Amino acid sequence: MTTIPNETSYPRDVQPPKPLYKQVKDYVVGKIQSNEWPPHFQIPSEHTFVRNMQISRMTIHRALRELTQDGYLERIQGVGTFVAENRRQKAILEMKEIDLLIRERGSRYKCDVHFLQSEPITLEYADLMNLQEGDAVFRSYFVHRENGTPVMLEDRYVNPSLAPDFLQVDFSGRTADTYFRSSFAKLSHDHELQAVMSTPEAHHFLELEQPVPCIQVNRKSWNGNRVLSVVRYLYPGHRHQMNW
Repeated sequence: MTTIPNETSYPRDVQPPKPLYKQVKDYVVGKIQSNEWPPHFQIPSEHTFVRNMQISRMTIHRALRELTQDGYLERIQGVGTFVAENRRQKAILEMKEIDLLIRERGSRYKCDVHFLQSEPITLEYADLMNLQEGDAVFRSYFVHRENGTPVMLEDRYVNPSLAPDFLQVDFSGRTADTYFRSSFAKLSHDHELQAVMSTPEAHHFLELEQPVPCIQVNRKSWNGNRVLSVVRYLYPGHRHQMNW
């Protein structure tokens, strides 16, 4: 009688099969480490990977996205994907939940929920979330306060099919990021950091008397291969300090 090993029992000289996206990552990293693909080299398109490797585009996209997060690649919208100059793993932008950050400083935290609703998504955000223009999306608009002073404006779009109970969550006691972290096991994030001047919208909600330099963080959150949330955090530069 032949005994078939279970999925976690392999002979020492036999390794368990790797998921396809990891095989793609290993292939790309091998090209980079051998210097066959040197810094600034434009790697093949996702379509070329799909054709040559006979792997789905979703799998290819995940592999290249994770390699970008790991610092191996740089993706330029509308241009292509290139080997990064510094191939060491990038430091991950650690963004603590704003309520925890404020309370750690011994300050008083409060969240103003200006709206929490379903609305049709615009073309700009539909493209970011891989949805169709006009699809229903959940949108939240919060102002976070420290000792009564507005320190962050949060404008978020959420995919309803991934977080159907989002509109029923009480965000007076926890942030949306805390909710996502406790609800989803396969979260990953892309970040874009910008220096911008405040707009009339920001003046109103952040109670600013005049234009000020602001820190804007754009975050796209993924659950597995699907975009869960796109959010814009706006911090008045003279009221907030970011550490990571």
